[in-house]
Amino acid sequence: MSTPIINHPPRLQSQVRLLLDHIDNSGLRAGDRLESERDLSKLLGISRPSLREAIQVLQVQGRLLVKHGIGIFVLDEQEGEKLRDSLKAAQHRIEELFQMREILEAPAVEWAAERRTQEQLAEMKAAAQALNVAIAETPIDFEKVRRLDMEFHSTIVRSAQNHFLNQTLGTLQEIMFRSMDNTLKLPGRIDASEFEHGVILDAIESKDAIAARLMCIQHIHNARDAWFKYLKDDSI
Repeated sequence: MSTPIINHPPRLQSQVRLLLDHIDNSGLRAGDRLESERDLSKLLGISRPSLREAIQVLQVQGRLLVKHGIGIFVLDEQEGEKLRDSLKAAQHRIEELFQMREILEAPAVEWAAERRTQEQLAEMKAAAQALNVAIAETPIDFEKVRRLDMEFHSTIVRSAQNHFLNQTLGTLQEIMFRSMDNTLKLPGRIDASEFEHGVILDAIESKDAIAARLMCIQHIHNARDAWFKYLKDDSI
């Protein structure tokens, strides 16, 4: 437990050090369970949100393992290494998915703005409207929303009038299916996505190819960041 704490703000470093010192002073070993969050918060004199931040850091470092509904456990070095490798591998795969999505979709949006017909624009608007209606439903059917979200993006790709992109549409849909998984469930993401779709559609309607491309890239980056947040939160 003597590894330096780096790349975190001083406040968080201090909280992590408090937790590490508590583990050491309590003589806890690999496999031992820590106190509950409530008790740890009182023992360390920090808020529960601050405690969760410290726990998250140590989980990513492979020093702790949180089992939901069971407790927080100390990991041995070998188990911690496996946990870190698993998290890094998942992040790498997701990063590659979004890179491919940007490579395929950003030029498609730009070409759609340049080449779309009025009929294709109407199709995109109809897809966006269907998606917005689904988003407004209570409760939200996230699987339905994800399917309609993919359809909105697919109408744009078809409107790009590029034979290669049309041939790879199935591949792009598979990438989108994987990369969209769960991101829309994150607080605020579904509203942000709806707004970004609107900006993209407005740019395509006004035939502003550069604005359409830039907003598409931003949209993909925001979805990627949401995915990473989901992955990070899910690991604790």
